[in-house]
Amino acid sequence: MGSEKGTIDPAVYRAILASMGDGIVFLDTEDCFAYINAAAEKIRGIRAENYLGSHILSIFGTHSNHTSERVRKLLAALRSGVLPFHVHVIETRGRIFENSYYPIRDKGGNYLGTLMMSRDITEKERLKAENLTLREQVLSEFGCCDLVGSSDVMRPIFQIINAAAAVDSTILITGESGTGKELVARAVHQHSARKDLPMIKVNCAALPDTLLESELFGHEKGAFTGAIKERKGKFEQAHGGTIFLDEIAEMPLAAQAKLLRVLQERTVERLGSTREIRVDVRIIAATNRDLRREVTAGRFREDLFYRLNVIPIHIPPLRERTEDILALARQFLNRFAEKMHKPVMEIAPEAQKALLEYNYPGNVRELENAVERAVALSLGSNLRLGDLPSEFTAPRPAGAQPLSQPASPASLADSVHSMEKNAIEEALRSTGNKKGDAARLLGISRKTLWEKMKQLGVT
Repeated sequence: MGSEKGTIDPAVYRAILASMGDGIVFLDTEDCFAYINAAAEKIRGIRAENYLGSHILSIFGTHSNHTSERVRKLLAALRSGVLPFHVHVIETRGRIFENSYYPIRDKGGNYLGTLMMSRDITEKERLKAENLTLREQVLSEFGCCDLVGSSDVMRPIFQIINAAAAVDSTILITGESGTGKELVARAVHQHSARKDLPMIKVNCAALPDTLLESELFGHEKGAFTGAIKERKGKFEQAHGGTIFLDEIAEMPLAAQAKLLRVLQERTVERLGSTREIRVDVRIIAATNRDLRREVTAGRFREDLFYRLNVIPIHIPPLRERTEDILALARQFLNRFAEKMHKPVMEIAPEAQKALLEYNYPGNVRELENAVERAVALSLGSNLRLGDLPSEFTAPRPAGAQPLSQPASPASLADSVHSMEKNAIEEALRSTGNKKGDAARLLGISRKTLWEKMKQLGVT
């Protein structure tokens, strides 16, 4: 102990650092090694005496220019204050370490050096992997990593998927945009006898009417201008497997008639040919519209509707399955943290509260995008409220309806469609009906704008 009351001899601090189980390395103001404790020697497989006084970039040699440049930029950002700290997970010699970098400053804010701490998180990662596996087994027996849900409304859907996978009956999946209709289709395919053969997806809203029939049924050489050689359609490509017809309500009536014949005869006829080609495909269709209403309006064939609606599966919006929100958020968090090489993260309580209270007009897809953004912007080991998009943190209007008593799904969907239509019409007016400029103004692609205009009836 020092001579003055309340002071500690610097030797005590050195003894504390030396005895720590975490690896401690300190770089001075010139980025040279000034201190390396015993744990750091063991973790990094080095001897301190060989490195003390050496510049950190000298350990990379001339064959690691990329790593050397990355470390140089990192240290410069820490020194300047642009980066308050940095965490990086690495795997070496069969162990996983979380390396944390902190700039050290005196009371006046002057830079004194950089502290690097290495913590062995191998056991933590192993337990995380085991918990993830167990959760997936509990939540879904299908092993489809993105299809998660333990809520009362999702359990019957898993049972239907399990039963439907064992047969070849046609399936019609309905639900709002972003609810995961394609994931359901993939779960059915992956657990069917056709799983080793292709699942071909066709977005009926993404193709002009003039190309949709050629895309689905193929064409012969010379069938139309530009048909310089014969081409197999999606039904032929999916032979033996599954074809997924997304946004089926957007299919024009002429193509609907041909699709009905495929369902009845199990044959296709290429454009420009009279030859019938037999196909063995499992058909799964999906839509975010009410097909019964489309039939009444004359936009969808009634006989085709009944041919498709053999096994109906309706996916509820996320606001009706709030019990699944945090499980989905953690799944997305783990995926993006691994993809972005971020440390294992937890969701702070205030962020959990915001996630649970949000109404999700974009459903699961909106939640996924929000978590991806949060992981990308987060600087710590916790996903905080401030990392979420602004709409999650904005104050809710007075009298807003709680999630436990959600508004009518139909009325909410109508409201969203109305808002989208008004925004598109206003953008077109302000740009003189120039679709490219309108798309940029709305922050979407020209293709997405075209699809939205078609879907919402904007002329």
